[in-house]
Amino acid sequence: MKTIAIVSSVGGAGRTMLTAALAGLLMARRHAVLAVECDPRNVLTLYCGLRTPARQGLVSHVLAPTDDWSDAALQTDDGALWLPWGGARGEGRGPDAEASASIAASLHKEPMWLRDLIARVDLPGHAVALVDTAAWPSVHASQAIAAADLVMVVVPPEPLACATLPRLKSELNALGKQAVYVANAVSPASQLHTDIVALLRDTLGTALSTYRVHADSGIPEALARNESFVHAAPHSQAAHDMQGLASWLSSWIRSAYQTAAPVSGGSA
Repeated sequence: MKTIAIVSSVGGAGRTMLTAALAGLLMARRHAVLAVECDPRNVLTLYCGLRTPARQGLVSHVLAPTDDWSDAALQTDDGALWLPWGGARGEGRGPDAEASASIAASLHKEPMWLRDLIARVDLPGHAVALVDTAAWPSVHASQAIAAADLVMVVVPPEPLACATLPRLKSELNALGKQAVYVANAVSPASQLHTDIVALLRDTLGTALSTYRVHADSGIPEALARNESFVHAAPHSQAAHDMQGLASWLSSWIRSAYQTAAPVSGGSA
């Protein structure tokens, strides 16, 4: 099984949305998919129909390593497995400050914890684990990156994202990680967005995916209606973009089983 970490250097980049969309799209391309949430926000399962934060998940295994964390996995109608972060208490509250500090300390102490857990999952064929994680730098993002065969960096067309991206890029290079960069929520009508995408192209070269995802107000609306955006608006530009990105990732997954060829940045 190959592991793809979905990370960003800023919050609100669209990591969770893309994780959820790509899970279904890769299932449609005959990949067994495990969507893993390594993010204390604990919101991934909202994208597969739950309306309350998950109580059980990966964090349960951090707090009690003898627990069978796989019991917390959910299966969607398309067959994808979803493993939330968990940790919700009564009324949806998360762990208190003391528990949160203990969890972070445990993750710092065992930097390959997530990689080792994913390695224990037995899925058939050209399976893939998609790891949604907290914004980098964080111990959660470091866990996801350490587990990854490919890091997909989500870059919103914002000045802050451009300012923080070089540090993340340097970190991935130092770790020897393959990476592909995806511009998300791009509005062609915005001169700022056009300029930032041009800057990203000059800075990243072929590592920047040709499949940029356009902004679409239907994406949050689909979440509010408990619908898949790609299914709800299959002919939209954003859905087309996600289909293209999923096809490229599918090709990468299949070729990764045959060769360790370097990432070409999204040229399908």
